[in-house]
Amino acid sequence: MFLYVFLQDDHELSLDELKTLSPSHQGLTHKRALKILARDGPNALTPPTTPEWVKFYKQLFGGFSILLWIGAILCFFAYSIQAATEDEPVNGNLYLGVVLSAVVIITSCFSYYQEAKSSRIMDSFKNMVPQVSVITAVDCFG
Repeated sequence: MFLYVFLQDDHELSLDELKTLSPSHQGLTHKRALKILARDGPNALTPPTTPEWVKFYKQLFGGFSILLWIGAILCFFAYSIQAATEDEPVNGNLYLGVVLSAVVIITSCFSYYQEAKSSRIMDSFKNMVPQVSVITAVDCFG
């Protein structure tokens, strides 16, 4: 294995001197470059994308929603205890558990819709930015 120590003045070396110091700087052959391109794809950044079901799941079980789910589960648990111990249990805990569950589901749907809509708007802004700009001499020198 060849070990190359970078010098402070590498930028002052000629190309031939640099090649003698580091034989690994010879570059890729065209055939090798095509092989790597076929294997790995183009050298481009791709932003990570989150699946839609994960976004909805985060709305459904994130933040304040988890507290409402805990409240609904406790209401159902209290109703089941009442149903097991009483002949005619009061349905207040059951109704409250259903309402809490419905509130969480409805607000999560609205939040997911709003997030998806704002994501589409941001993507449309990204598409409006030109990928290439051309500067002319008139732009630089007036």
